Amino acid sequence: MTDEKYPTAGAGGRSHIGVGSRITGELYFPGTVELPGYVKGRVEASSIVIEQAGEVEGELHAASIDIKGRFKGQVTGGKVRLHTSARVTGNITYESLSIESGAEVEGQCKLVPYPKDKKLIDQASGSAVE
Repeated sequence: MTDEKYPTAGAGGRSHIGVGSRITGELYFPGTVELPGYVKGRVEASSIVIEQAGEVEGELHAASIDIKGRFKGQVTGGKVRLHTSARVTGNITYESLSIESGAEVEGQCKLVPYPKDKKLIDQASGSAVE
């Protein structure tokens, strides 16, 4: 079932950063990105999934965010889900938040409406992506 308010793939399809990968910087994905490796920096996408083996330090910005692995930093999302295996340290700004039994969260959670018309910014050109 697809929730139109929080798109899962968008026009950009699906991207996957491989297990064992180590990436540092500002990352932009027009659709869904799956992160089973290590990322340090800012990740912006329509949908972000930190897999159970994944670890991210920095910032997450997406309409839909699923955390199954480790995260440290700032989360800004529409629909945020922390799965049983999630280990989160930092602040979460959300419109919808679900935390499964067993997930560990250390930080602050703040309810803020996620803009429906939020346009992602193309990092290369600095222009909005439709």
